[in-house]
Amino acid sequence: MIGLDLDKLTSLKVKVLGGIFLVFFLAIAMVIHGVLTYQRARLIRMNTLHAMQTGHTVVAGLSSSMLQNDREASMEVIKDMISTAHFSRISVLNKDGKIVMTSEPSLAGKILDKSSDTACIFCHQRNVSKRKRTAVIESPDKSYIRTVIAIENKPTCYTCHPKENDIIGLLFVDSSLEETNSLQKETTRRILLTAIVIFLFGVVLINFIVTRYFTKPLDALQVGFEQVGRGNFEYWVDVKCGGEISDMVDSFNIVTRAIGRYVDEVKAKSNEVSTLYSIVQKMSLTIEKKKLKEIVADLLCEVLQADCVTLALPAEKQKGIFEILTMRKGDKRHYHSHFHIESEAKLSCSLTRDELVYWGDRNFTSPVFSADGTRLLLPLQLDKMLVGLISVDKAAGETFTLPQRKIIPVLAHHMTISFANAQLYELAITDELTGLYTKRHFLKKIKQAEKEYLVRKKGFSVMMIDVDHFKYVNDSYGHPVGDRVLAQIGELLMANVRHGDTACRYGGEEFVVLLNRGDTTEARNLAERLRKRIEAQPFTIDTIPPFHKTISIGLSCCPRHFCTAEEMIKGADAALYTAKDLGRNQVVMFNPPTD
Repeated sequence: MIGLDLDKLTSLKVKVLGGIFLVFFLAIAMVIHGVLTYQRARLIRMNTLHAMQTGHTVVAGLSSSMLQNDREASMEVIKDMISTAHFSRISVLNKDGKIVMTSEPSLAGKILDKSSDTACIFCHQRNVSKRKRTAVIESPDKSYIRTVIAIENKPTCYTCHPKENDIIGLLFVDSSLEETNSLQKETTRRILLTAIVIFLFGVVLINFIVTRYFTKPLDALQVGFEQVGRGNFEYWVDVKCGGEISDMVDSFNIVTRAIGRYVDEVKAKSNEVSTLYSIVQKMSLTIEKKKLKEIVADLLCEVLQADCVTLALPAEKQKGIFEILTMRKGDKRHYHSHFHIESEAKLSCSLTRDELVYWGDRNFTSPVFSADGTRLLLPLQLDKMLVGLISVDKAAGETFTLPQRKIIPVLAHHMTISFANAQLYELAITDELTGLYTKRHFLKKIKQAEKEYLVRKKGFSVMMIDVDHFKYVNDSYGHPVGDRVLAQIGELLMANVRHGDTACRYGGEEFVVLLNRGDTTEARNLAERLRKRIEAQPFTIDTIPPFHKTISIGLSCCPRHFCTAEEMIKGADAALYTAKDLGRNQVVMFNPPTD
């Protein structure tokens, strides 16, 4: 509370009002002093002139009565002047300083010492004319103006006074200053009353003016600075005071808006950089196309706040076939499928056959938005290589924002590079003949599965496959035909394994599939389905009559059988040889030997 009071006392408003009122009081004091000084001097001068005129009249009357040696007549003249001229006292002194006649009997006969008497020293201690003397005498009893008039020695007076004396006496005319002092007191009182009234009115008026046109706008401006300090650059200071403060407030509003826009731009750039960094970081987590597709779909849903995202990527070495991935908002699953461009079936996603054909003919290479701004077709192309086509759909009533539109080209660039690198990596880990993954890639994936089991206890299975009597094909029709048989078996494997499983060519006519689950029943059912699908497939190659081939499959499951990659491979291989020994064209689950 004390701090608050001190703040109020030291506020700008108090300082301004205090300064104004201090100047006001000084001005009033100077006015009173000037008026009183001037008034007093003026009144004294008027009284002095009046006393001089009256004194000469008294001197004339006294001269007449003195020539007749009539003392009583002289006193009557003095008394008349006292009553008519309103003087407080009239006295006549001889040349020795003795009061010979006076209106105040107590002074009669008194001799005044000119060097010590109060009534004399004001003249005799100063260089004042002896013929016209006037002074203000202040005594404890009263204050008065004394006018001294010399009584000259004229020829008519020579009978009584020596002719060599120029002056035969002095006339003292005393005028009271009570009325003057009273008038000055009344003047001071009236001035003070007027000043108080003006002061009170001035307090109200100046306080209103200072508050309305000075402190209130500054307080509003201070609140504005506080809001800006808290980061609220949209705060608007609204004052109506005019003048320089209004201009300052307008400048403040303009500057805060400019700072706000700059801060928003910096935030947008920061968010854009952060988003791009997050995108690049997430896409750099893998170089496998299978996982990269899912990461890109997740990123597009998150960054563009999409309702549905569809990716279509051309399948390697399978002309006209697209790998389709679809993801919808609120559903964490990714839906994988294949689509043949010559198929009459309708795509189960937002993309259409015509859009894929249009993109495949290289008719557009930049982002295309729908007329209502709710859909985006994003082509991915690196030089002359067609990487893929992405469809991004917004929910009903939503459109792509300006920041989203600005980031889309950058997104497309990074995704194109990532998918192009993934395709190159795919080529490096893919068997050229069958299109399946290589043995080296299989060994890498099974090691990862082993580590994942140790961490998450997630099981996996190994399916070892061998084509029955494949040597007969090579011997009967030649190695080129055998290669094409292997290629077709590779296509059948890719088409019939689940997404997430890894189909590889292990070597020669041997294949291996890494299943991402360890359930033995599920693994056996999938193996039987593959065996039956290949058994039913007629192989038609050039002019060679159609023929059929069968496969033998050995299975091992983690953790049912083994927990390490090496043991799993050995177990599946052992089961495969058991299947061959039992007559081929069958599925055998690894069975541990019993003692």
